Amino acid sequence: MFSKYRILIFSENPDELMKFYRDVLELKLEDKLDIPNDYGYMFEVNGEMKLWIGRHSEVKGKSKEPVRHIINLYTDEVQKWYKKVKASGADILCKPELTPFATRDEPFYVSTFLDPEGNCWQFMGQLGK
Repeated sequence: MFSKYRILIFSENPDELMKFYRDVLELKLEDKLDIPNDYGYMFEVNGEMKLWIGRHSEVKGKSKEPVRHIINLYTDEVQKWYKKVKASGADILCKPELTPFATRDEPFYVSTFLDPEGNCWQFMGQLGK
C-alpha cells in the first residue's frame, strides 16, 4: 500500500512559477531546496499532499500538451477560486459549470485552467458564494 504522494512539476524557471502557486493558489510554502543538481520549492496542498516545483535541465518553455495530465483541487468554493485565477491572467479552459455526473440534489462543478507554464488544473466541488 502507498503511504503518501507528491505532485512534481518541473520548470525552466521555478522561481517565477512558484509565485503563482504561492500568491494565486495560496499554497503554503514549506521548503526551498537549493543543492547541486536539485533546486526547487515544496508546497503543502493539504496534509500529506505536497507539490514540488523544481528546476529540470530538460524542461524548456510551456507544456506542449497541457491536458495530458490534469490535477484536480477539490473545494467548496469553485467560483471564488475561478475568479482569483482568472484575475491573475491565467488561461481559463472552462468557466465553472456543472459536471456530467452532477444531480439536482448534488450539484458538482468544475473549472479548468492552466498555470503560467501550461500545466492543467481543475477546481472541483461546490460552486460556493
